[in-house]
Amino acid sequence: MRPLALALTAVTAVACGADPGDAGDGDAGAVDAGGDAGAPGGPTRYPADVIRSPVTEAVAARLRAIATGGDSPRADVFLKAGASGTVSTHLLYCLAGPAHRPQYTIDLDGRDHLLPTLAHFRAGRIGTTTPFDRATLAAEIGRTARWVLTGAPSPLEQELAAATPRFAFVNYGTNDMGAAASYGAALVPFWDAMNELLDRLEAEGVVTIVTGLNPRSDRADAARWVPTWDAVTRALAEARQLPYISLYVAAAPLPELGLVADGLHGNVFSDGTAEPCVFDAAGLAFNYNVRNLASLETLHDVRRVVLDGAAAPDVAPLPPVAGAGTAADPFVIDRLPFTHTFTTTGGERMRDGYPDCDAGQDERGPEITYRLDLPAAAPVRAVVLDRAGVDVDLHVLTGGVCAERSDRLVDRALAAGAHQLVVDTFTSAGVEQAGAYTLVVLPCEPGDPDCAP
Repeated sequence: MRPLALALTAVTAVACGADPGDAGDGDAGAVDAGGDAGAPGGPTRYPADVIRSPVTEAVAARLRAIATGGDSPRADVFLKAGASGTVSTHLLYCLAGPAHRPQYTIDLDGRDHLLPTLAHFRAGRIGTTTPFDRATLAAEIGRTARWVLTGAPSPLEQELAAATPRFAFVNYGTNDMGAAASYGAALVPFWDAMNELLDRLEAEGVVTIVTGLNPRSDRADAARWVPTWDAVTRALAEARQLPYISLYVAAAPLPELGLVADGLHGNVFSDGTAEPCVFDAAGLAFNYNVRNLASLETLHDVRRVVLDGAAAPDVAPLPPVAGAGTAADPFVIDRLPFTHTFTTTGGERMRDGYPDCDAGQDERGPEITYRLDLPAAAPVRAVVLDRAGVDVDLHVLTGGVCAERSDRLVDRALAAGAHQLVVDTFTSAGVEQAGAYTLVVLPCEPGDPDCAP
């Protein structure tokens, strides 16, 4: 899905003025991504239409900071956590090299700059295997992000102890989609588990590359929700300034969406036998080949900036989020999909409730306001996610009148023109539940009944 063209509101980009430290309230890993997001030295915004998020100086600084922690992690080892897509020997095994996996061909198709990274991680050992071809304890078929954290010790703890890695790949989402009564409701336990997982890895000094979920063709209703899950997972990585690989963006243009017959799992190039490390034009028409190349390229950039102190390879691709988050000067939703991590702590207090659309909920806490200008009528999905100790609600206003509110998610067909989205703090028994949140706004997919007028 390509970003929707929007009529931009001409406002000056200014910082909200909230204490950046407040953004961590309830979200230990989040980076304040306010009005200065994307500016030099500030958090980087991640485009929605690229396979790999940019590794800018802001991202590099964040990764270097994470890497100062942990008890003697091994710089030539990475951990893999995930489900069937991570268990598969099509993922990364072929990069272990001919001394370990002689059955595979590796064709970098001229990308010789990646050879030092291959040599670096091939030298790492977890038992008798390299990180590329280790059968990780932190991945199992059919599992969700909550699974890897469950138990004493959990699968994650077992793999951390066995590998003592400096780096990690984390990939969940497809199974998490079915972990609640609806795909929308399932976003909440997924968000909570992924944040806990990334908190745990960061506490160990592990620099994590987050990978999103594949497209789907097994169910039409699930397929329409994949862009939302991709946007939310990207937002999670962006909030923490961790590298993100979008399998949805990578595979959507491929024949058959880069999927095997089950409509869930990625396919692989074959020349009589599976060859997931052939990176020429023929190979890159297949899912695992694209994924392996994107993983290797991202690992290369991360290794360089973290271990070698190299300059970041990318510059911020998007301008700062304009506005101050107030009713008079709202943050501007300048493109769809749009993601933004901020905090209601320190926000203004203009609204105590929304009698046009609420049921008497107490919204006396501080709020943050966004403006969305639509050049044409469009169905839009907006999601707000927070963590324990924080409770913010989402309100959609048109012409100053609240049309709909929700604790988490609003699907609504909106007319052309200006609209406001207000993230407001819920007050319970007189206690304001202000804190960090992430807002995701994107167009609904064609035919999505959840977004019908």
